[in-house]
Amino acid sequence: MRRRRVLSALVGGALVSPLVATDVTVLRLADPRTGETLGVERVEEGDRFAIHYVHSFDKTPIREVYEVHEEGIVQIREEFEYHAIGLEYTERNQTREDGFTVLHMDRRLDTFTVRVAKYTDQTLIINGEERPLSAYTDEWESIRFAVERVNSLRYLHYRLQTL
Repeated sequence: MRRRRVLSALVGGALVSPLVATDVTVLRLADPRTGETLGVERVEEGDRFAIHYVHSFDKTPIREVYEVHEEGIVQIREEFEYHAIGLEYTERNQTREDGFTVLHMDRRLDTFTVRVAKYTDQTLIINGEERPLSAYTDEWESIRFAVERVNSLRYLHYRLQTL
């Protein structure tokens, strides 16, 4: 009986150890107050994701584009039809593409937080998929976006929390 337990422990350890030893990079969406995982996506260095929304006052589309870096998240673009309240303003690093003004940026962020609006649709676009931010949490609640390097077991734990 003791041999069976030892053998089971060895087999279990052999199955779990690669999960503990293998690191992955994830984009983790979490409740900033509780730390609860709201969503998680595997990402790689240089991957991009975006948040699209409609400006609450001017009712024009806004697209914010971010890139994954080892040190965190970098906002690389902000796209809008025309300048509106609350948007970045600069006359430098600006182009016009397909009817949008594009601000080319290099805004380094460790993490950032977005409040889910009630009166405008906000959509996360990542890995070719679109998902409304309201699918992650209730309106008026916030979501913290962070890039983390975790072992595969932690990644699986995060995934299970979001099911």
